[in-house]
Amino acid sequence: MCYLRASRFKTMQDQASTNIEGDVVRIKIRVAAVLLFSVLSLFATCSQHACAKKSVAKMNYVTIPVNYVTDRELVGETFGPHRRYASDCQHHMYYGTAYVDVPNVDNKSDGELFKSLDWKVADHKPAKIATKDRIDPSNPDESKKQFISRLKKSLDQSGKSDLCLFVHGAADGFEDCTLDAAQLAYALQRPIVLYSWPSDPRRRGYFIDATDVEWSQGHFDQFLKDLMAMQAEHPLEVILVSHSMGNRLAVRSLPVVYGKGLVKDWEMVSPDIDADTCRHYILGLTQLKAKLRLYVSNKDKMLPLSQLLAGGYYRLGEASNPTFAKPGPNTKQFQRIDFTDVDAGLIGHSIPFNLISNFVDTDKPGAGLELVDQDSVKTSRFSKFAGRSHNYSHDSVESSFSKKVVRTGN
Repeated sequence: MCYLRASRFKTMQDQASTNIEGDVVRIKIRVAAVLLFSVLSLFATCSQHACAKKSVAKMNYVTIPVNYVTDRELVGETFGPHRRYASDCQHHMYYGTAYVDVPNVDNKSDGELFKSLDWKVADHKPAKIATKDRIDPSNPDESKKQFISRLKKSLDQSGKSDLCLFVHGAADGFEDCTLDAAQLAYALQRPIVLYSWPSDPRRRGYFIDATDVEWSQGHFDQFLKDLMAMQAEHPLEVILVSHSMGNRLAVRSLPVVYGKGLVKDWEMVSPDIDADTCRHYILGLTQLKAKLRLYVSNKDKMLPLSQLLAGGYYRLGEASNPTFAKPGPNTKQFQRIDFTDVDAGLIGHSIPFNLISNFVDTDKPGAGLELVDQDSVKTSRFSKFAGRSHNYSHDSVESSFSKKVVRTGN
């Protein structure tokens, strides 16, 4: 009897030791993933904006007004990575306009276009911190009123009712996301407003960013309500462009904007949100009038890492994600676009500004590109590394729903 008890005890010890070793291995894998995610985030962000600055040095560029709403902390002439309120949030926002320089890569020179959008031609080297026309925040109601007046003036001057609303992703400093917004405005040739939530590009606090974007939800929802109030007295249609983690704000705001006719076009770029969670938000929403395009890339190395950090659950923006492989009764408004062939950089996860503009204006990808049916997706190595790779079969992707952008060679 004593021998049997000893034997059982030994077996339990071995099992416990095995479990502990397994836990240690899993922890090491998670830690390594976090470190790799941080390095790739730094590389992706730096390379993206370094390329923009490198291009600027070779050509003239355009100064573009970016209207902004932010709940970041005010730090000197810019906004930092922390929340405006560390505690006891008063739900007041900072409003203003940043004047951002972007490369004039298309050599645009139409005087009427520049006048209508208040663009300026310049040949000076851009500053690290863009010049800003900040609205005095001392009276929150008055500052909001002044900002809405600026938006109305921008629309009237443009001669259109289209307003682009851009929501940036994680690990994005304020000056960097204003540059992204300006490049998007340059491509779309429409007035733009940037919603900037507290995101830190320096500490690479991915989980902290995930907390901050949730903290900002109520503020973003309120801004959408402000736009709906504006729409009641002024022609307005919103083109919503959300990138990476910024899609969490956009998706969670669906109960606010559903059925209101505010958003006419929604471009979801590489969404870093749990795919099934997104599906929960759209269940029953069968009367969406907006066009919805979901941009995915098999070159994207950030989202598989995000998937790994999330316990292996698919991100909506992963090319090998099976959640929306076929349009169900509640996903008929979606069009899934694989832009792997034009995703920039080794890391991917870029914003295809011109591609978005072309789809918004013409429903086509643009010159030298073609949109073809896609009935299968090959899982990337990074997706396999994430632990839940899914190899699509020929029948598992609906070609009427899933498209791929390819180069034509012209």
